[in-house]
Amino acid sequence: MKKAGMLKNIRSATAHKESFFMGKASTALLFFIGWLLSPFTWWNDAFVNIPLSYLLANAIYAVFRFPFKWLVISSYWLTNILGLWFMYSGGRGVVISSKDRIKSVSILLIFIIIYSSAMLYLENRGKLIPFSLYFEKFCVKR
Repeated sequence: MKKAGMLKNIRSATAHKESFFMGKASTALLFFIGWLLSPFTWWNDAFVNIPLSYLLANAIYAVFRFPFKWLVISSYWLTNILGLWFMYSGGRGVVISSKDRIKSVSILLIFIIIYSSAMLYLENRGKLIPFSLYFEKFCVKR
C-alpha cells in the first residue's frame, strides 16, 4: 500500500511541475508575441506590424469597401495595442520604474505617429492600395 501512495505523490508532483511549466511557457510565449507586435523594437514595425496590418486591411477591404488607408492605419494601431496588451498580460511580474515607463511610452507614441504619417504619405502618392486594385492596375493591362 505504501508503494501505491508513493506513486500517487510522484504523479501529483509531476503533474504540478508540468502545469507550472506550461503556465510559465504560455505566459512567456504571450509576452514574446506581444514583444513582436509592440513598438518597443526599431525593426518590428517595418517587418511585422506594417505587413501584418496591410494584410489585415486587405482582408477587411475584400469584404467591406471602407477607405483603404484608414483600414491600414487602424490595423497598424490595433497590432500595436495588441502587442502592448499581450506584453502586459504575459509579463505582469516585470516592473519598470515610472521614469523608464514615461520614456518608453514617449518613444512608442513618436514611432506610431511617424509610421502613421508615412502610411498617409504613401496613400496620398497612390502607393498604398489593396491587392485587388494593384492587380487591376498593374497586372491586367494587356
